[in-house]
Amino acid sequence: MDRTTVEALLYFVLGACVLAAWVGEYRQRRIKNSGELFWPGTESAPWATYFVAAAGALLITIAEASVEVRYEITDQQSVLPAISILALIGASIIEEVVFRGFTAPSHLTGPKLLGVIFVGSLIFALIHDFDLKSASGRSSTIFAFLTSVWLYLARFNPLNPSRSLLPCFIAHTVRNLAVFGIKWSEGFIS
Repeated sequence: MDRTTVEALLYFVLGACVLAAWVGEYRQRRIKNSGELFWPGTESAPWATYFVAAAGALLITIAEASVEVRYEITDQQSVLPAISILALIGASIIEEVVFRGFTAPSHLTGPKLLGVIFVGSLIFALIHDFDLKSASGRSSTIFAFLTSVWLYLARFNPLNPSRSLLPCFIAHTVRNLAVFGIKWSEGFIS
């Protein structure tokens, strides 16, 4: 196995373990009617919340692909191995627990929340390490920032009064799978 395969498998397994622990606490809280223990956002949300979060993530992805086509930067994309889909799925869980969970406690409001959304989204965009020297990298960084803002809004909005992370998990997974699908359709998956 090459390094990329090992990393993708490890990311997927780590994401699956985090999700299993999160779901375990979610179930425990429902049975015992208790407060949050360790994992943030272990609540459910109204169905509309999941739909709006996923639809917004999909629209951002479509906008990104449209910008790449419009400015003829599609060919600057990196080629991903097919196994990277596992890393993308794992990332959708791990990144949500870190960015929209632990670093954004559910009690935040007002200027503190806005600060966390802005700084967290900036860090989120930059850790993806896109090549800022290329137009494609700059575009990807901007859309990673916008995606992050959207994911914070999926947790901190009136449709999600319990501040559940579940809409964020779903929206991030939809986004990552859509990005993978677009890259595949354009011939950037090997």
